[in-house]
Amino acid sequence: MLAPAAPTRRATWPAATAVLLALLAGPPEAGAGGFAVSEQSARGLGSAHAGEVAAAEDASTIFYNPAGLTLLSGTQFVASGFAIIGPHATFRNDGSTLNPAVGGGTLVGGNGGDPAQLSLLPTFFLAHELTSRVRVGLGVSTPFGLADSYEKGWVGRYHALSSKLETVNVNPSLAIRLTDWLSIGGGADIEYAKARLTNNLDLGSVCDIFGAERGIPATFCNALGLRPQRADGFVKVSGDDWNAGYNVGFMYTPSPRTRVGLAYRSYIHHDLGGTASFFLPKQGQILQKVSGALVDTGGHAAVDLPERVSLGAFHELTPHWALLSDITWTHWSRFQSLVFRFDNPKQPPIVQPENWNDAFRYAVGVRWTPRTPWEFRLGTAYDETPVPDAQNRTPRIPDSDRIWLAAGVGFRPFTNLRFDVGYAHLFAPDVASNNRDPVTGHVLRGDYTNLSADIVGVQLTYDFGWPPLGDRVGF
Repeated sequence: MLAPAAPTRRATWPAATAVLLALLAGPPEAGAGGFAVSEQSARGLGSAHAGEVAAAEDASTIFYNPAGLTLLSGTQFVASGFAIIGPHATFRNDGSTLNPAVGGGTLVGGNGGDPAQLSLLPTFFLAHELTSRVRVGLGVSTPFGLADSYEKGWVGRYHALSSKLETVNVNPSLAIRLTDWLSIGGGADIEYAKARLTNNLDLGSVCDIFGAERGIPATFCNALGLRPQRADGFVKVSGDDWNAGYNVGFMYTPSPRTRVGLAYRSYIHHDLGGTASFFLPKQGQILQKVSGALVDTGGHAAVDLPERVSLGAFHELTPHWALLSDITWTHWSRFQSLVFRFDNPKQPPIVQPENWNDAFRYAVGVRWTPRTPWEFRLGTAYDETPVPDAQNRTPRIPDSDRIWLAAGVGFRPFTNLRFDVGYAHLFAPDVASNNRDPVTGHVLRGDYTNLSADIVGVQLTYDFGWPPLGDRVGF
């Protein structure tokens, strides 16, 4: 196993304990960098995940670069748990307005509070040396996710109340050492995605717009008490889907102290099938009879979770000091719009423009091993936002460029057991929003300030000491 020298004692904790600790971390529901999730290794968190595509220091390399499995020996289990506090954000309303088609005027409501939620994220990885040149592995991780929730009655309630995206990726992997200096690896990404979105409906504005399209006088809506912002409904859209992709990687080792890694993770298309549930006040229920819309129905939304390419390097300056760096490109321009289509033919589709751009993440870090059993890490990263401008910055994902500052410590009390703790603070500049609601045409105008997040991760790494399976079966 790639690790500094360690004390000669050996842990006797059973593997079941490690599994139990990881399961207690809770369900995966966190997001970073658009809504991509970098948090797969708490050890790597301490150096802002810099150079993970080349480091291959434990079984979490299954996610970052499966070719790194060839640098591991024996059988190893890794479980990480993350508490993600944030991302925090404060919205400051600056003249949000109603659609001029319904009379214009001021969009009223509070600032929504802090939409951030505490998210708990577990990851699991298992690697095994099959033969001297072949390794196999299995990972369970969360490549994408987000969770936020605004206060009731806030000014952007017609744009968003709560948003939640969860993904779980099961990643069987295989790696082969072709030569002493080159390895390749790859795996299947079997992914489950689940989404739940809610927002209010301005039934007064919906009535006015619907009536204007059909020649119904405005007095009809007024007589029902359906005036803009005076009668709010509520809609919840949810769906889930399974689909698959793949990942491949290369590891080049020009010297025992230097490694260069290149990894690609494919995009996965999800057609999230589910339901749309509408809740209307009594005076708004006549709209259901008149239009045939705004009734519970099945539906679906198509989402392409983007591919990413990472290039990184790991170099040991001395036996005590190592440098890590990488650059990751994510094909966020696949995310041009979010479209909801409904089984009810009377319910028109909802098209939310996104128009995201491709984005890069840059990271550098350092690892210091003063003496066994201790290890310390520092790192920083710059994460570009894919959101192009204020018009496309929605309250569901009020994203901004972000800067990472990270630190971590590792401790190996036994030859086969290691604990790691990592911490990262993310902060971002204030950004503006001038976003138009696709249903009512109301414009949410203001600034997102105090953008930040804190991430704490803990990791357990356990080496079983089992001999290669190929040796046991006579390969």
